[in-house]
Amino acid sequence: MLAGPPMGRRTTERFAAAALAVALGATPLAHAEATQQPAREIPTPSPQEIEREQPEKVREAKRILVPKKKAAEEPKEPEKNEGAGRVIVPVVMYSPETHLGAGGLVVQFFRVGNAPKESRVSSVAFDALVTTRKQIIVEIIPDLYWDDEKNHVGGKLEFQRFPDSFWGIGPRTPDSAEERYLRQRFRFRGAANRRLYKRLYVGLYTELTLFDGTYSDPNGLFARTDVPGERGGFTAGLGPSWSIDTRDNTVATRSGTLLAFTWLGYDRGLGSRYEFWRAVTEARQFFPVGTDSALGLRYYGEFQGGFVPFYQNAMLGGDELLRGYFMGRYRDKDLLALEAEYRFPIYWRFGGVTFAGAGEVADHAKDLASVPVRWAVGGGLRLSLNTEERLNLRLDAGFGPDTYGIYFTAREAF
Repeated sequence: MLAGPPMGRRTTERFAAAALAVALGATPLAHAEATQQPAREIPTPSPQEIEREQPEKVREAKRILVPKKKAAEEPKEPEKNEGAGRVIVPVVMYSPETHLGAGGLVVQFFRVGNAPKESRVSSVAFDALVTTRKQIIVEIIPDLYWDDEKNHVGGKLEFQRFPDSFWGIGPRTPDSAEERYLRQRFRFRGAANRRLYKRLYVGLYTELTLFDGTYSDPNGLFARTDVPGERGGFTAGLGPSWSIDTRDNTVATRSGTLLAFTWLGYDRGLGSRYEFWRAVTEARQFFPVGTDSALGLRYYGEFQGGFVPFYQNAMLGGDELLRGYFMGRYRDKDLLALEAEYRFPIYWRFGGVTFAGAGEVADHAKDLASVPVRWAVGGGLRLSLNTEERLNLRLDAGFGPDTYGIYFTAREAF
């Protein structure tokens, strides 16, 4: 097979010139038709000639014909953890137990691993307070979810140096029996749960408490009566827990259900000074009302048996259960309480609540039907610190027969 003659420089230039001429819209054929002259061979200009005569069009043609080199791709930034954030606020608080207190609150929100934004957020909170009653309160509160919410670890580690009040044990203790005493307490409450099916979690719960009390009233209840556990000491409890949790948000819920049961055995084999048991049952139901409002209902029951120290009794009152009563104003082995709260927006980051509750304590569950029922009603304001995760500062005022309480703190009551 014979090879054709090699393409010479002149031929190459003609091909290049023709391509440029086509790009510029000026071909030899078009020129001949425009002058209506017989077709004849017209010398094809060289690329150099075209560039000299029409420099702007040549540059434009080169821009069209010659593809640009792709810019080097910049390395992509790693995806940020959606939902991560931090809230740091100074806190001024008030409650009947502490009076005026000041300190700080830090809450770190995050999602473990590559959890999607719609998954439940994890958080670690830290707060520290001092009060005008010479009280010190330090708390660390982890609440962690991971592996598509299949695993959950939550709890609270706290230290309190707390001048407190004691009226005795039982549902009918008189106001005149109040005795002031000083308590110091280290306590850890924690649970590790695994999701078995949909929103059903099972796991282990533990409580470790080191308590010390100082009683200075020579005519008080501690001096005149034998109060169970007044010597203090270490208590340790361990047991199973299960829950069904469909709440849309654990910080400030608008919809969903929580059903929970925990049983704890306090045993000398665990190092506990006192031997007793505790069963806790709880149910919460939230109904969305309109776009941003919600109605929350809560049932709480606590039942104990054995030698229960007074500082481990079930207690009514405080900023979470039956607001309006001093925490521990009524205490005993068994407790039942019901609460309702309506939450609604007001303006910008401000919201409001109204609430009502009732509860009772007794030495035995069978006696709960015959003991006095304590009730309270109230309302409050909310200031959103983090609108996405619904972390609020709250100011509540609760009122009951011959009692009231004002509470200024963070996080919802339930």
